[in-house]
Amino acid sequence: MNYIPHLVSNLFDKISPGSAYMESKWLPGPVGAMLRSSGIATTTAVPLNGKLVTTTTHVGLDLATGHLVTSSREDEFTAIFTCLDAALRNAGIQRGMGDAQKITAYLIDQDNEPILQKIFRNRYPGHSPAWATAVVSAIVVPNIRAEVQAEAILLQ
Repeated sequence: MNYIPHLVSNLFDKISPGSAYMESKWLPGPVGAMLRSSGIATTTAVPLNGKLVTTTTHVGLDLATGHLVTSSREDEFTAIFTCLDAALRNAGIQRGMGDAQKITAYLIDQDNEPILQKIFRNRYPGHSPAWATAVVSAIVVPNIRAEVQAEAILLQ
């Protein structure tokens, strides 16, 4: 465990320019480089003077009709981020998912993670929230490939 003080002293050497509401940071070395290349932060730091806004998990719904979007994985995942973005903005988060500091994704197929992350990176370039993904055997809503939850800080 002698390496921990060295890691802690060097942990916060890089900061994401993505958001005024959070700082994304990466470990130095290969682990940090791997995460950075995937657009995932090792840690995110958020100010404590505000409110934590947490969404429910969202599936891919068409906001105009309320119908499930199942035409393709890409369309479904795009609809998920559209729903999450709208939910965060409705709660007062100015840049919606562009200010999310944590995302948790539940997928029924691990092969969907690169697609989900590519859609996120294309919509929110340069933004690197903490991200957790779990592969589950099923999602409560039938014929759905993913559910995603997000958190953001509403500063006061």
